[in-house]
Amino acid sequence: PHIEIVRRRQGMGDAADGSRFLVMACGQIESAQFEGSENLYCRYQFQHGPDWEVMHGLEQGITQMSSSRPLASEGSVVVWNFPIDVTLKSTNVFGWPQIMITVYGDAALGQADQIQGYGAVHLPVAPGKHTLYIRTFRPIASKWLDHFISFFHGMRPEYKDPRLVARGEGREVTRVQSCGVVKITVNVSMQGMEALGYHTPPPAPRTVD
Repeated sequence: PHIEIVRRRQGMGDAADGSRFLVMACGQIESAQFEGSENLYCRYQFQHGPDWEVMHGLEQGITQMSSSRPLASEGSVVVWNFPIDVTLKSTNVFGWPQIMITVYGDAALGQADQIQGYGAVHLPVAPGKHTLYIRTFRPIASKWLDHFISFFHGMRPEYKDPRLVARGEGREVTRVQSCGVVKITVNVSMQGMEALGYHTPPPAPRTVD
């Protein structure tokens, strides 16, 4: 294991060679709060610009299915504690990575694998440990009749391309409703940014809503 860690660090040093920099994110998708939903799971994906490349870790994944449980301080919470670990490299900051999530679960009438919410947040630009709260939303039918039919047939509207959530264009034509919050904790570290003229702020705890 020690040899593997040394080799990985050497590889990262080679990647940050003065023309590229590294961003490393390690943490977990901790929990979620969705009113009226008891069994949930979450898909995640790192979305980034064309100049970015994943060097190490998984760019996307899916959590286990978990059931909600009451917590005295937070109400009903679904706990995943699902690990995320990724290292990315790039030549510029355009297209800074985002964590994009899609939450699925049971609908009110018992239909399984129904969309509960979409959401996305940029990785923090400061190194250190951060707590991120992603407020999610889901599209709703534009017509009352379509909304009525989708409710009883258990077929909620979904985005054909979930990556739309991490982009601005095209979203202004969709109707959405807020539906829940996902909590993520992540440790961010960077390497080689100063050599390219980028200033990174000192590590400091930060909460993003």
